[in-house]
Parts: sequence; structure tokens; C-alpha cells
Amino acid sequence: MKLFLKTIPIIILFVLPSAISGQSEKECEVIIDSAIQKMFRKEHTKSLEMLIRVKSVSEQKKWDKSNFRATNNIGLNYYLMTDFGEALKYYLEAYDIATNMPEKKHVMTVVNNIAILYFQEKNNQKAYEYFLKAYQTAKENDRNDKAGAYAVNLGLVLNKLKKINEAYKYIQEAEILTKDDPKVNVMNKMSLAENLYLKKKINESEAIIDNLIPKLEADKQTENLVFILLIKAQINEQKGDFAQAKSLALQARKLSPNINNREEVYNYLSKINAETKNYDESLKYKDSVIITNDSISRINNSALFNNGKIKFEMQNYQFELKESQQRLKDERKIFYIIIASAVIIILLVLLFLYNNSIKYRQQKKITQLEFEKKQSDNLILTQQLKEQETLSLLEKERLKNEIEQQNRQLTSQALTISSRNDVVEEIIEAIVNQPEISNNTKLVNSIKDLKIQLKSNNQWESFFKHFEGVNQNFIATLKERHPDLSSSEIRFICYVYMNLSHKEIASILNISPESCRKRKERISKKLNLPDKINLYDYISAI
Repeated sequence: MKLFLKTIPIIILFVLPSAISGQSEKECEVIIDSAIQKMFRKEHTKSLEMLIRVKSVSEQKKWDKSNFRATNNIGLNYYLMTDFGEALKYYLEAYDIATNMPEKKHVMTVVNNIAILYFQEKNNQKAYEYFLKAYQTAKENDRNDKAGAYAVNLGLVLNKLKKINEAYKYIQEAEILTKDDPKVNVMNKMSLAENLYLKKKINESEAIIDNLIPKLEADKQTENLVFILLIKAQINEQKGDFAQAKSLALQARKLSPNINNREEVYNYLSKINAETKNYDESLKYKDSVIITNDSISRINNSALFNNGKIKFEMQNYQFELKESQQRLKDERKIFYIIIASAVIIILLVLLFLYNNSIKYRQQKKITQLEFEKKQSDNLILTQQLKEQETLSLLEKERLKNEIEQQNRQLTSQALTISSRNDVVEEIIEAIVNQPEISNNTKLVNSIKDLKIQLKSNNQWESFFKHFEGVNQNFIATLKERHPDLSSSEIRFICYVYMNLSHKEIASILNISPESCRKRKERISKKLNLPDKINLYDYISAI
């Protein structure tokens, strides 16, 4: 009952928030991943809707990671839509979020995005400042993989700023840090090729470009290929090979996928044609530059119009989201009222259950007392059984001691018989060796009879009858298990069973201790005992 009372508040605290909290942080991360996929499929409206929803929830719940990712990718959506102003706004907001987070990798990410934004707007000085900040942050946090990529970006922007020596320093460092990242390493090679060209080391630059072109063609990196072809065209221009320079520029024009890149290509074609005094072609390409700029303006205006529509839709969506949140608050109030009513009903039910529990505890107490009485009776019975068991063990120990005592008496008797026979035999031998006795035939015959009497087994048979009486069924069981044992071997085993030493058995049998040991080994083999099992241990278990 008490456990149930304690559980009710826990249910209210944990189940209730889960019912009204909406998405979890993990679900928000899944939505962000889905929104990123839609962004790269150019479904910007849908992507922005999903990210704004996650951003709103993350701000309420103070989920910094989800809030940062949502805000940063909203900025990236606007960047891909070429709305750089709106992109910068969200990047700066993402930067503020990242600076308050313990992991500085998020700062690196957003600062690099801001730098790329400035680089696209050809604000190279600002781009350099943010690329440098990203690079320094990566270094401070021992993120050499990121530091390598940012060093490549620094090399590219410093080339544009004509700070070629400083650029070369970062390019060299990037070469070491990006050796395990082929894509970034290719970008670094491109930066190095441009840097060497700016240093007038055109042969070294051209060698790198000639090595890069097949890789870029194989990977279909057309924008990077256009960049490299223009550098090679300028190298050929410096060599005085204007035809090759023009050919490379035309190849770059053909490959150029982005209208923004074509302006640079047309400007170079106009310049190279002017240098070769082909003024008509030069003017054509100048016109193409104007047409390209007009096209870019129209595209940008169209993009701004579309972005304006998307912004309106986003604002409308945010307004609807706020209304939805307000409705949710109202619904929560109603929900709390329902919960309060439910709690009151539950408390009444608990009061009823509490009264029943008192009766139940009383009944339980009676049952417990009866149970304790039974336990007490069982304990007394168990104690009596233990006492009987102890008496039985004592009796068993007494019988065992009696058997051991009788075996010791048997051993003593056997040793006495053996000693007596030895003495008699020594006396007989002494008498026989006397010359006057050996000539007396009658006396010699009597001595022979005496020797025969010494070898008689009558006393030994008496000994074994006594042994069998003390150690009941031992010899019978031994014969049953090993019927091929001889009487002398059984006698030997009996002595071993009585735990006599080799010396004592040898004395009884009138043999040497070494012969006794060998006889014991022969009997063990005859019984097929493994080497690890002792003869005494085996027969003791019979």
C-alpha cells in the first residue's frame, strides 16, 4: 500500500510531461537530418519549415545542440538560395549559440560558413578573418583534420589577397594535415598551383596542374576544373602561347556549370583576344560579360522574389506555430484540470484502500503468528533430528574405534606369532648345526616335524577368522570383485588394509621390505589399479 502511494507522484511527474512535451531531442535530430536531405534536393521551403519547427522546440527545451544545428542549416538553406543577407543573419545567431556550448567544434563550423559567405561575395579580407578564426579554434582544440581544411581555405583567400608568402605557409601545413583526406588534399594542390603561378614559378605550377586535371575529370569536379584550366591558360599566356591559352579558356567556358563562373571566363577570353589584336572577338566576349551580368541580375532578382515568397511562407508558418503553441498552452491548462480531478478521485480511492489495508494487516499479523508457531515447532523437530544424527555419528565413531582397536590387536598378534616363529627357527637352526645332533636320525626327524608345524596355517586361519569377524564381509567382497586372487595375496592385502608398514608386513611374512614393496606393486597391477590410485586407498573403500 505504501509503495503504491509513493508511486502515484512519480507517475504524475514522469508520464504527464511526456504526454505534453512533443518531440524528444533525439526525434529533433532525426528531423534535422531529414531537413538537410531536402535542402540538398533544393526543397528549401519544406526544409526550412522542418528546421524552424525544431528550432522553436529546441529553444523552449534549451537543447543547444539541436538549436545550433537547426539555426546553422537555416542559414545554409538561404546561402544555397543566394540570399546571403538572410544567411548571414542565421549564421551569426548560430555563432551566438555555439559560443555558449562546451564543445568548440560548433564555433569552427559556423565561423567557416560565415567565411565562405564573405568569400562568395568577394569580400576576401572578411573571409580571411573568419577562416583564420576557424583555423585557430581548430588548433586550440587539437582538431588537426579541421585545421587542415581551414588552412586550405586560408591559402585560397590569401592568394586572392596577393599575400602569397603567407598563403604558402598555410598550404605547406595543409599538405601534411590533409594527406589522409584526398578531396581536401586536391583543393590544397589547386591552391598551391595558384600560389606558384603568382610567384612566377610557372613550370612547377603547370606540373601540379597537369597532375590534377585527370583526377578532376575522373571525379567530375567541373568547377574546380574550370579554376585550374584558367590558371593554366594564364601560364600559357605568360609563355607567349596565346593559341593554347585561348583554347584552354574556351574549354573552361564549355565546362563552366555556373553562370557566376562564366563572367570570369568571358573576361579572360576578352582580354586574351585583345592581346592577340582580335578585337571583334574581344568585343563579343565583353558583350557576353554584360549579358552574363544581366542574366545574373535577373537570376538574383528571381531568386530574391522566390526568397521573398519563401520568407512570407516562413513568417506565416512561424505565426501559425505561435498560434499552435498558444493552443497547446490552453490545452495544457485543461489537461492540468483533468489531472487535478483525477488526483482527487485517486486520493478517495486510496483512502478506501487504506482502510482495507488496515484490516488486511491485522489478518496478516494473525497469519504471521500462526506461521511463526509452525516455524518454532519445525525448529524443535529439526533440533531433535540433529541430536539423533549426532548420536548416530558418535555410535559410528565408537564402532570404528573398536574395529581399529581390534585390528591393532590382530596386528600385535600377527607380529607376536611372526617373532615367535623367527625365534623358534633360529633355535632349530642352531640345534641342527650341532654335529652330535645331525648323527641322531630320530632327533633330526623330530626337528623336521617341528619345522612342518611352524609352517602350518592353523594359527593363520585363526587370525583370518578373527579379522573377518572384525572387518565383516571385507574378504568376501574382495574375492567377489577379484576372484583370481590367491590366498597369499589376500593375506597380503589384509595386512595392507590394517595399515601395516612394509617393514611390519615383511617381518610377518619373513621376507625383505624390498620384496614386500614389489609384491604390493604386483598385486596393484593384478587389480588393474591406475598409477594415481594407491592400493590402501582402493581397499579402504571396499
